Amino acid sequence: MNKKELLKQADKNLAANIMHRNTHAVNANGEQTKDYILYTLGVEVLDGHLNGALCLNTIDSEIFLNEVDTFFMNQEQRGYVIWVRDHQDQDLEALLKAKGHKPVREPGSAGMVIYNPIEVQELPQGFVIKQVTDHQSQKDYAQVIGKAFNKTQHVVKNMFSNPKITNADNVKAYVVYHEYKPVAGTTIVLTGKTAGVYFLGTIEGARGKGLGSFLTAYSTNVAFKMGADRVVLQASLVGEPIYKKMGYETFTHYRWYKIEK
Repeated sequence: MNKKELLKQADKNLAANIMHRNTHAVNANGEQTKDYILYTLGVEVLDGHLNGALCLNTIDSEIFLNEVDTFFMNQEQRGYVIWVRDHQDQDLEALLKAKGHKPVREPGSAGMVIYNPIEVQELPQGFVIKQVTDHQSQKDYAQVIGKAFNKTQHVVKNMFSNPKITNADNVKAYVVYHEYKPVAGTTIVLTGKTAGVYFLGTIEGARGKGLGSFLTAYSTNVAFKMGADRVVLQASLVGEPIYKKMGYETFTHYRWYKIEK
């Protein structure tokens, strides 16, 4: 696969992950065209996966921002995030900066890809991993995400308000337990031959035990077993070198511009 096609498929997978949650969550709302997605979880939270806008094709930046403003004017929550991609959104980013907005951080989250499974180390003694398949395991995963990503109970309740959000034909989620306590989790989303790893996190008290590396490798291998030819993820500045050691390669960066109303 050439880089242009990889970028297209990675963006498509990211959009699918976002819209899967924001079309199934009970208070969510979304709009999708061939050029962009607009979406809201239905609660106030400045997270690009939950309230925001993502371009998928080249579109006039002023028109796009007008569409975004109109969409969120009709929602109860006002704050949202606009995604900017290194590989396509130069005009949009210039316009956002001209309006006085700044990215959350630069260069942003690294878009990374891998084409082969990863050797998975065994979990430390006392830890087990289980797939999210029922209400209790979804509740456990929600608990992990709330603690790992600093989400309020209200936000988490809406994020996981439908069992399809973590268990569908193209979506799988997993939770790691330590002595029956949920301590880490991850989600895999498949679109075509591309899979993405999302919301992979470990609660503070369980960090430093290799659970993040284990879940990354485990998720990657599950994705290949689901039928993927390539697996993508978005890495933090700290995570990028760790994922590189595991075989992932950086192919772009994604940035968030928070628009607070």
